[in-house]
Amino acid sequence: MTSRKKEYIFEPFKVTEVKCRGFESPRPRSGHRIACDDANIYCFGGYNPSLPLTNIRRDNPTWTPARPLFKELWSFSIASRKWKQHRVIENMPEELASNAMCMNGRYLMIFGGTGAPFGNRCSNDVIVWRTCNDDARLQILEVSGIKPPGQYGQAILCHDGCFYTVGGTNGFAYNCDIFRLDLRTLEWDPVFVGTGQEGEPYGRYRHEVARVGSKLYIIGGGTGEWAFELMEIPMFDLETKTWSLLVPKADDSAKDTISPLPRKCHSAVQIESPEGAQVFVAGGSDGQAVFDDIWRLNVSDLQWTLMQKTVLPHPLYFHSSTVTSYGCMYVFGGIEPKDDATSRNNILYKVWLCIPKLSEICWEALLNSHPNLDQVDSKSLLNIGIPIHLVKRLHT
Repeated sequence: MTSRKKEYIFEPFKVTEVKCRGFESPRPRSGHRIACDDANIYCFGGYNPSLPLTNIRRDNPTWTPARPLFKELWSFSIASRKWKQHRVIENMPEELASNAMCMNGRYLMIFGGTGAPFGNRCSNDVIVWRTCNDDARLQILEVSGIKPPGQYGQAILCHDGCFYTVGGTNGFAYNCDIFRLDLRTLEWDPVFVGTGQEGEPYGRYRHEVARVGSKLYIIGGGTGEWAFELMEIPMFDLETKTWSLLVPKADDSAKDTISPLPRKCHSAVQIESPEGAQVFVAGGSDGQAVFDDIWRLNVSDLQWTLMQKTVLPHPLYFHSSTVTSYGCMYVFGGIEPKDDATSRNNILYKVWLCIPKLSEICWEALLNSHPNLDQVDSKSLLNIGIPIHLVKRLHT
């Protein structure tokens, strides 16, 4: 009797665990960040104060009980489903918890972060790495102008040749200040610095930011004691340099009208759809409860919708998420509440946030049927008709 391979089934809007291959992977952590291009997911830093001593790598102590922060940079090949640790040979910082991180073309950009104990040491360096398969030489940008203070838990983005940072904390004070770094001149410029006037948003950390045109939307966040409402969204207009407080609409698509609860330490990603910009918020905590829900915000009409069939397998906070250009979101790490204790994980989840092109569905089916496709050389893959942009995901 011949065995049959399991049939591949494409399931949009369902969160599934990615079964990683290979012999190495990042250890459980929180406070890290991930970002991605269409070929790889990159993971930087993180924190775990209770890692078993058996997990200490004597030949490469990137984590120690005295310094429970991970001095690590990893990449995950989406096509081959293999993790790779990059040896950082220059400029690995000490501030490795609650950094902010994003992609800018081929460059990974890292900003801020704190060491342990939190707040005792904070960074305001902009660190960049041109992604590759080899050892990592991180570069600290030599900047001028008025630099933002050293902080952690801020949100960042790149737009129109500039790098923006929003909010953050030094462990004692919280703000919603906005600074801009012109990536052509490498000069910092304060765009908005709060003075406590009416109409300014409350200072916060571990929030997320979405951008549509020249408008920045601040999603959640909090302080050590508070978590802010998702039913109130501060919006900053980069052209007029003014704040507005927007009130989105609750979800009335079900029998009962429901709203997303206040939260911080969540994650959020943004995709474009025929209906306009869509922001997906996953998990988080209000300081007491921890959430497993995923909400979608349609930015054009400020409508919240609870993704009824899209739920994290466990409540999760201090995790990190990223999304590919073709609409697949990945969630990695974070803290799960377990009875009276907490546990960090190193699980990678994925969920399709839209129906992708047929070529993406076929590519996933092919990888599922032939998991060792990364061992076939590029020329052979091209000769059997695989498009070059997909071959490059296997052989960067």
